[in-house]
Amino acid sequence: MGITYFCSEEIAKKSWMIKNIGGSTPAICYLVEGRDYALLIDSIIGIGNLKAYCETLTDKPIKVVNTHAHSDHIGGNFHFDHCYLHHRDIGFFQECVGISKEKVFEFAQQMAPEEFRDKMVLDDNFADWNPIKIFPVYDGDEFDLGDRKIEVVYVGGHTAGSIVLIDHKTRFCYCGDACNSNTLLEFENSLPIITYLKNLLHLKEHQSEFDIMYGGHEVMEISMIDEAIETVAKVVAGTDDKCERAGMMGTPIYYAAAKKPSQYERVDGKRFNMSYVPEKIYGPTETKQVIGVAR
Repeated sequence: MGITYFCSEEIAKKSWMIKNIGGSTPAICYLVEGRDYALLIDSIIGIGNLKAYCETLTDKPIKVVNTHAHSDHIGGNFHFDHCYLHHRDIGFFQECVGISKEKVFEFAQQMAPEEFRDKMVLDDNFADWNPIKIFPVYDGDEFDLGDRKIEVVYVGGHTAGSIVLIDHKTRFCYCGDACNSNTLLEFENSLPIITYLKNLLHLKEHQSEFDIMYGGHEVMEISMIDEAIETVAKVVAGTDDKCERAGMMGTPIYYAAAKKPSQYERVDGKRFNMSYVPEKIYGPTETKQVIGVAR
C-alpha cells in the first residue's frame, strides 16, 4: 500500500486547501476549479505527485500559478509542464532547475517522521526539477476560469516578483508569503523595505475586494495588511523594535517588532512581523530586471 502524501479541505465550493501529510513543513497550496479549467495556486515542496492528487479533486485541465519562486512554493511544479509566474521571479525560478528526483527524495526522507521513512519509495511521486514552460504575469492580469476571475496583484518585497491572487467570486485573497506573521525580507532577492511599503499600499487599494487571506503557511484576517503597513512604516522611519535574531542563512538580521523568546509571536500581541537587514531599508531601488551571471 502506497503512502498518501496529501490531504485537502474544501474551503469554498470548488476551492481546496492542500497540504502535505506527514511532513514538517506547513506549506500550503490551493486548487480553484472554474467552468473551463482549474487553477493551482503554488505547488508546495515537491513531496508527492501533486498533479495526480489534484486530478482526484477535479476533472478540469489544470493551470499552475506561483505566488513567488521559493522552493517551498514551486516544488510540485515539475509534475506539470508549465507555470505562470511574475516576470521578476522567472530568473530566480531558473536557479531551482537541475535538482534530481534522488535529491528531492533524500530531502523528503529527512523531513518525514520516522513512521513514514521506511515506507517511502523513489517512484513517480518524485520528479526531477527539469525546465518547464514559464508564462509571465503582471499586475492587473486575470485568470478567467469561465465562471470566476482571479486577479493578479503585484506585492514585491519577500521576493522581487511576489504576487497575490484575488478570487472575486469567493472574495478570497491567496497571498503566498507576501504579507504574514513571519514575512522574510532578509534575502538577496528581497526588495528594499521602502519599496515593499509602496507595494503594501498598492495591496491596501484592493483590501475591500476580499474578506480573508489564505497564505502559503497560514490563514489570516485582512487586518494583517494594516498591521504590515504600520510595522513597515516604523522600519522606514527608524522607530521599529530592531529585534536582533539569526536569519535563515545564519547571519544577523532584525525583526521589526519584538518577539517572544524562541517564538514567532510578537510581544505586543499583534500578528504581522518582518525580518530585514538594515542596509536594504532604503535601497538600492531597482525598477528594472538586472541580468547577471547565474549563481
